[in-house]
Amino acid sequence: MSKVGVGILGIFWSALAWAQGIPTVTQWIDVFQEVRQHPLFQDLKFSYAKAPAENVAYSPVGVMPREGQDCVVVISEGANPKMNQILELTSTREDVRPLLLAMAAHELGHCFRIRSKHLSVELWERVAATAEGTAERRSMEKLVSIEEAYADAYAFAYIHDAHPQMYSKVFAVMHCLRYEPSFATSFYQVEPLYALLGSRGLDVSLPLQNQVEAAMQQAKF
Repeated sequence: MSKVGVGILGIFWSALAWAQGIPTVTQWIDVFQEVRQHPLFQDLKFSYAKAPAENVAYSPVGVMPREGQDCVVVISEGANPKMNQILELTSTREDVRPLLLAMAAHELGHCFRIRSKHLSVELWERVAATAEGTAERRSMEKLVSIEEAYADAYAFAYIHDAHPQMYSKVFAVMHCLRYEPSFATSFYQVEPLYALLGSRGLDVSLPLQNQVEAAMQQAKF
């Protein structure tokens, strides 16, 4: 997979190990299949592909555009050394599945943004063409950060609706992950969303898609 392709993958590493180790490709597909049954994601059209972990910067899951579909979910396979770093952010084994479901929802949130033409390979090509430290690069970093915030907002809307009892724990782990020095980058400047949700939460009186849009508008990136 090209560097541009790697860029569009959601760099959102798994915070947990499965009972026998990190989730396998089959286990990840099971997670995505559960998430896609939720009303928020039922109309998405996507397929699956797999790639060696080292070829996708050790990101376990991500999405890419695909002609005729909203996206393709790319799942890495093989040893993933970054898992041990993430394990330090976790608490109990009971938190495993809700967090993995949130990760899948995050990627399907990207899928919505690909469908609406906000997220594309061309965006990452523009990022690659800019020099670090320039005003143009900072502008690109903000655009990508907004896309990551959108994907997080989809994840939170899903978890709050499907697993409300786990929402607070998932929110806390994702917040830690976003600001863990080993993982935080200039493409994840998502604090406006987390500050909003931490203080007000989602407006659950709205339809699910509208919850996402309302949160992003109120976050004022």
